[in-house]
Amino acid sequence: MKKTFLLIAAAACFGFTAQVAMAEINADKIYSKKCKMCHKFDKKKVGPAFKDMHKDPAVLKAMIQNGRKMMPKFKRKLNEEQINAMVAFIQSKQPAAANPCAMNPCSK
Repeated sequence: MKKTFLLIAAAACFGFTAQVAMAEINADKIYSKKCKMCHKFDKKKVGPAFKDMHKDPAVLKAMIQNGRKMMPKFKRKLNEEQINAMVAFIQSKQPAAANPCAMNPCSK
C-alpha cells in the first residue's frame, strides 16, 4: 500500500513538473533569440512581418519546422512545445480577421 501511494505521488509530481515546464515556455524570449534578427511584428525586415505571415497554424508550424528560402529549419533547434508556442505568438501579433459584415451589413 505504501509503495502504491509513493508511486502515485511520484507520478503526480512528474506530471505536475511537465505541466509547469510547458507553462514556462517564453515565446517572447524565443522570438528575441531566434527570430528578431529577421522578423518584426508590423513591417518587413529580412523576412516578412508577423502581421503579413500566413494565418493557418499548420502552415506556420511547417515553416518554422522546415524553414523556407533563407529561413533555417528549427525542427532540431526548438521542441514541439516551443514551436507551438511560437505559432501562437505569431498569431497573437497578427491583426484579427476582418469581419466581412462590418462594412456592409450581411443580409440574412
